[in-house]
Amino acid sequence: MHQNLSYSIQSPSTKSVLSSEASINIKFECEENLETLVFPSRSYFEKIDEYPANPKKSSSSFVSEFHQALISDYEPLEIEEDDLCPATSWRPSQLDYFSSLAERELEYMPNPYALENLQIEITSNMRVILMDWVIEVCSEFSLKRETCHLALNYIDRAISNIPKIKKCEFQLFGVAAMHIASKTEEIYPPKIDDWVRSADGGYTIKQIINTEKLILTAIGFKIFPSTLYNWVSWLMTQWDSFVDYHFGCVPYNRPKDFSNLPQSEKEMHQRLYEKRSIVFKEPNQRAYKRYRETMQIVDVSMLKTESIKYLPRVLSGGLLYLMISKYFYETNYSLLYYNGPDYDEQARNSHNDNLNMWFGDSKEFDDDCEELTESQHIEGATVVQELYSGFLAAALEIKNIEEIYQAVSFFHPFLELEIVYDLPTVCKTQSKARIESHYEEFLSYQTHNSHNLEFVSR
Repeated sequence: MHQNLSYSIQSPSTKSVLSSEASINIKFECEENLETLVFPSRSYFEKIDEYPANPKKSSSSFVSEFHQALISDYEPLEIEEDDLCPATSWRPSQLDYFSSLAERELEYMPNPYALENLQIEITSNMRVILMDWVIEVCSEFSLKRETCHLALNYIDRAISNIPKIKKCEFQLFGVAAMHIASKTEEIYPPKIDDWVRSADGGYTIKQIINTEKLILTAIGFKIFPSTLYNWVSWLMTQWDSFVDYHFGCVPYNRPKDFSNLPQSEKEMHQRLYEKRSIVFKEPNQRAYKRYRETMQIVDVSMLKTESIKYLPRVLSGGLLYLMISKYFYETNYSLLYYNGPDYDEQARNSHNDNLNMWFGDSKEFDDDCEELTESQHIEGATVVQELYSGFLAAALEIKNIEEIYQAVSFFHPFLELEIVYDLPTVCKTQSKARIESHYEEFLSYQTHNSHNLEFVSR
């Protein structure tokens, strides 16, 4: 897994993975015969079950048929200046947390032009490779995604405040940043010897400690930024609440509505519910795949210096709008028009004569529904835009949806990223029962997409 680089950045060298039916040992070895770091495991989970992609509703078709119209040709809603917040009685939770993120947003912003203005040896390509390496190491060490994004922020702010960083020491800044972040966020952070091994013994403990001090001084010991991950994770929680508030009153739009049905009926309604309900953090595979796809886009976007030119709040609002629009598109906007288990074609048409949508007699709307025309997609997108405008104003205090359009355009190309659904490394060291009982914690672990560098280099 070594990168062929001339300036001493290497991937964590996973030399061997020993597996058996009972356990798996993951060994991280270095080239200087240092003691091997072993993570024993009790069980190994299979990859998440893959739902077959719907050939009628692929990401590519969404990009080409719908999103271009949304961003380029589609006229945004005409909203009066005195009525910029479409009505919704829903209100977000965790407002103290939101206020805390907002207060720290500007204070912790890196300088997006520091590579050009302050650095001589460090290039944007070196930054890309270092950032991806940090993401990979955090994944291998089973660290939280918040830990990883703290480290990425420290690196960018170090670049912004420490001129003329040497390229031979650039990886050292990544190691030291992860060391700081893990002590900040993790209950059981890796030991400093582990960080030495993560760089294959290329740096000493003393060098890591000295660079840690240098980074902390450069960033003014301000180690609690509001990261893009913070914003997106919080916004996902609020969106799930928003969906439940507005659509949960419809029969079978909550799992408890069909929990007492016979098993076969329960499974059918659960499957249909998971397909139409556009949420992120519910403990089901559809929601998990949405969460993973969105978070992988968050991760890879941080490799681009353009990502630090926007406020994280605006980026999070733009990304979630893009992903929600995509998921509504892929399901023919079914959540908007569903009104219960007896919902039939006549009832659907009575809601909107122009939207002949949803599924046929088979009740499998992903595969059996008819294609919508371009105008029908635009009409569905208009409803989603109105819905999201209200959510955006209530959750992020962004009164005009046009404020996030640049962020939507920034994230638009990332829809072509090949998504990886391998479960986090922590699944090799914790039991399935433990993970299922702590699902929110399970979501918080960092993962790595091996396609990041290839995608960014296009």
